[in-house]
Amino acid sequence: MAKSRVNTTVKDRTSPLSGTLQKVSGYGSLTIYKMAASPYWYARLYDGKVIRRSLGVTDKRDAIKAAKAFFVEVKHKKLNKLPLTKHSGFEVCARELQKENEARLARGELSKEKLQYDRARLEADLMPHFGKYEVADIDYACISDYLNKLSTPDRKLSTNTLKIHLSQIKTILRHAQRLGVITAQPAFPSLKTVDKPRPWFSGPEYSALHSVCRANIGKDFKKPSAAGHPNRTISITQELYDLIMFMTNAFIRPGDVKVLQHKHVQIVRSPHEFLRLTYPPSKGHGNPVVTMSEAVAVYERLLARQKAAGFGGPEDFLFQPQHAENRDYALRQLSRQFDQLLSLAKLKHDPNGEARTLYSLRHTCIMFRLTKGDQVELLTLARNARTSYDMIDRFYAKHLTGEMNIEKLQSQRSPRPNRKPQEASDAAGSAGSEASDNDGGGEDTQP
Repeated sequence: MAKSRVNTTVKDRTSPLSGTLQKVSGYGSLTIYKMAASPYWYARLYDGKVIRRSLGVTDKRDAIKAAKAFFVEVKHKKLNKLPLTKHSGFEVCARELQKENEARLARGELSKEKLQYDRARLEADLMPHFGKYEVADIDYACISDYLNKLSTPDRKLSTNTLKIHLSQIKTILRHAQRLGVITAQPAFPSLKTVDKPRPWFSGPEYSALHSVCRANIGKDFKKPSAAGHPNRTISITQELYDLIMFMTNAFIRPGDVKVLQHKHVQIVRSPHEFLRLTYPPSKGHGNPVVTMSEAVAVYERLLARQKAAGFGGPEDFLFQPQHAENRDYALRQLSRQFDQLLSLAKLKHDPNGEARTLYSLRHTCIMFRLTKGDQVELLTLARNARTSYDMIDRFYAKHLTGEMNIEKLQSQRSPRPNRKPQEASDAAGSAGSEASDNDGGGEDTQP
C-alpha cells in the first residue's frame, strides 16, 4: 500500500501542472508545461514518438522561445538522420553483447573467428555510424543510410557482406530488446541476394592441375611484390601437391587446414578405408568428417615425410607444421603456392571468369560426389561436409546440370526379381500400351 502511495506521489510531481499546458501556435504538436518536480518549463513534441526536454528557464516567454528552438533542432536532426537524444545507448548494448559472446566462446558455443570478425566490424563500421545514437532512435532510415555509406565504389561490398552487417545490427538490437532498452526492433532494409557459388575444377581441369603441380615440384618462381619491397620467391612443394589431393578427397574448407592436427585424424580400414577427422567445429557444425579412401594414402605419405623432418606428433599440424604459432601465415603460404600453380596451369579463372582459390578444391570434392557418386544422398553429403542441405543446393550443386548425370536421368529400373520373365514382359507391354493411350499417339512408346 505504501509503495502504491509513493508511485502516485512521483507521478503527480512529474505530470504537467493544471493550467500550465500551452500549445505553441504554428509549431504542430509542440507544447510547453510545468510540473511540480521542477521549477523549469518543459517542452514536449510528438514526432513518431513523444520527445520531452527541460527548457532550463522559469519565464514563460523565454520558455516559448526555447521551445521553438527545440522544435527546429528536432526537425533538423530528423532531416539529417541524427540522433534525437544526447547520450548513446548503442555502444553500451554492443559492449554488453560482446561480453556475453566472450562467455559463450568460453563455453564452446561460439567460434573465436566469429567473435574476432564481429569485433572488427563493430569498431571499423558500426560504432562510427551508430555510436552516437540511442538505441530507440535507430530506425529504418538510419540503417538504410548506413548501408548507403558502405556501398561506395571504394569498398564494393557484396550483397552477402552487407547482409552480414545487417545481421550484426539485428543481433545488437535484439540484445537491447532483451535488456528492456527497447520494446520492438525497427524495420530493416531488404537486400536481394544472388547466389554466387565459388568455381570448381571439372575432371579434365583437375587432371591438368594435378599434372602441372607434379611437374613443378621443387621449382622456384619470382612473384612481383608491392613497390619498395623485394620480389617474393614462391616454391611449388610436395606439400601443395598433397594438400590438393587431400582437400579434393576430404570435404574440408581452407579454414580447416589451419586447425587440423594429427590428433584429429584416425585411419579406419574395415569394412571401408577412410580417415575420420574430428577437428574443432567450423561454421557452426562439429560432426566428424569421413574422407574418400584416396585420402588415406595421401595422409600416410604426408605423415612419413613429416616424421622424417621432426614433426608428425599428435599436436603437430598436418600442413605447415613449422608455422604452429601463426596459422594465418601458414594458410597464406599455401594460398600463394596455389595461386602460382593456377597461373602455371592457366586455370586462375573458370569459363565464367570467376577467380579460383583454395576453396575451389572443396567445391570440386563435393561436385565430384554429385557427378561421380552412385546415388549419394544429399543430406548425408551435407552433414559430412559440415554444411546444410540448403547450402549444398544453393551453392555447391548450382553447377550441376542434367547432362552431367545423363546416365542416371536415362536409367531404367529392372523388373522386380520375384516376377517370372513372361509376367515382366507382359507388364512392360501393358505399361507401354497405357503410355501410348495416355499420349494419344499411335506410335509404340515402350522403352
